[in-house]
Amino acid sequence: MASGLTSEELEKENAVLKQALMQAGAGAHYYASADAVREIKDDMQMPFMGNSGNHCYRMLSDFHELDCREKLNTSSYVNVVLEDEEVKAVNLGMRINIADQTTYPSSFKVHNITLNMIANLWNCPKPADFDDYGAFPGAGTVGSTEACLLGGLCLKFRWRQWYRARHGLSEGQVRGVYPNLVISSCFQAAWEKFFRYMDVEAKFVVPSKDTFAITAEGVKAQIDDKTIGVVCILGNHYGGQYDPVWEIDEMLQQLNEEMGYQVGIHVDGASGAFIAPFQDDVPAWDFRL
Repeated sequence: MASGLTSEELEKENAVLKQALMQAGAGAHYYASADAVREIKDDMQMPFMGNSGNHCYRMLSDFHELDCREKLNTSSYVNVVLEDEEVKAVNLGMRINIADQTTYPSSFKVHNITLNMIANLWNCPKPADFDDYGAFPGAGTVGSTEACLLGGLCLKFRWRQWYRARHGLSEGQVRGVYPNLVISSCFQAAWEKFFRYMDVEAKFVVPSKDTFAITAEGVKAQIDDKTIGVVCILGNHYGGQYDPVWEIDEMLQQLNEEMGYQVGIHVDGASGAFIAPFQDDVPAWDFRL
C-alpha cells in the first residue's frame, strides 16, 4: 500500500482515532475536559493525538496560578498589576515579528518613537545621522538581560579596537586577550551570563554594608588596561540604592587622561532609570556625563 501500512495496521490506527474522537466529543467534564482525566504516560514526547484547546488553556492557567499571584508579588522587577489596555497592547504585538522591519514598518515606527522618548528622557545627544534614520542609536530588547548583554558587548568591541591600536596587535592577536569588567557585587544574574558566555573576567567591588553602593576609590583599584568598562547600578535589587555614577565618572575622566585609557561607564538602569529622571535631588547620572 502507498502508506506502507497493512490493512490490520490501518484498522488498528482507525480504532485509535475513533476512540480519541469519542473522548473529545464526550462533552464537558468537571475537570475541564475529558483530556484532563487521561493519564499522560510520557510528557517528553509529542502526543499522538492533540488535546482540546480548552484543556490546554486550563493546564497553562493552573501552572500560571502557582507562579503569578501578581497582587502578592512586591519583591521583583515585574509589574504587579496589568491594566486591560496593557494586555490588549501585548496581544497585538504577538502577531508582529519586530525583527523584520521591512514587513512591519508601522510597528517599527512605534519602536523608534519609544526609543526616542527614552533617549530624550536620559538626555542622549542627538547623533549626526539622526535625520537619515529618524531615531537615536539603540534597540528594543526582550528584557533587561538582553540589554545588559548587548551593552557589555559594545564595551568589549570598543575596548578591543583601542587595545589593539595601543599594543600594535593584529585582529587575531587581540581576540586572545582576556578583558575584564568592573562591577558591584550587588549585580543581577544577567551579568553572570555575560561574563561566562562573552568571555570577560569579572572584577567585583564590594560595597559597604552601610551604603550598599560602590565608591570611586573602590572602582579605581580594579581598573587596568584590560578593563572594558565600569557598570554602575541605578537601583540594586537588594535595597534600590544608586551607585554614585557622577563620582565614578569624574574619577574615570581623570584616570583616562593620566593613563591614556578609554574606560567608559554602562549604567544598569535596573529599578531606577525610570525613577531618577523625576528626582530633583539626584545628580547627573545619564548621557549628560
